[in-house]
Amino acid sequence: MERIAQHAATPSANPAVPPCAGLCEALEAKREGVSRRAFVSAASLAAAVAILEACGASGATSPGGSGGPITVSLASYSALAAVGGVARVDGGSGSPTALVRTGASTFVALSLVCPHAGTTVAYTGSGWTCPNHGARFTTTGTWSGGQGASSLSSFATAYDGVAGTVTISRPS
Repeated sequence: MERIAQHAATPSANPAVPPCAGLCEALEAKREGVSRRAFVSAASLAAAVAILEACGASGATSPGGSGGPITVSLASYSALAAVGGVARVDGGSGSPTALVRTGASTFVALSLVCPHAGTTVAYTGSGWTCPNHGARFTTTGTWSGGQGASSLSSFATAYDGVAGTVTISRPS
């Protein structure tokens, strides 16, 4: 530091160039606490966050479903009256969840969170599609194309034909 201060006090041979040229600016930046290394580290972190945000963080939810078990009254969802019917049944509680009727007394419950991008997949009439990167899944959640290569998470179901309900065992 002493040598820098001495240099700044030494007159320059060229009157057009200030005595400390760029040295004083570097000293000023150092004095303010921002080193080149800290700046580059912070800029790199910001770039990484921006890239992750662009890859699907908007509308992101926790994968695998959450919110605990739910009981679905089939009478509340006319689409589930017939085999092949699909309905979103989470009611805004926990992770987005759909129920698919695969047989007279069988159902598949799916987390609608894309396993690659973490956003909610949309039903297209013939399956599910991730709006962020185009991954496609069958109606029952099996990966069928596009980016990513894993299926939607599914949850255990218990059908009560007398009560007309299906209980979905989502994790808490």
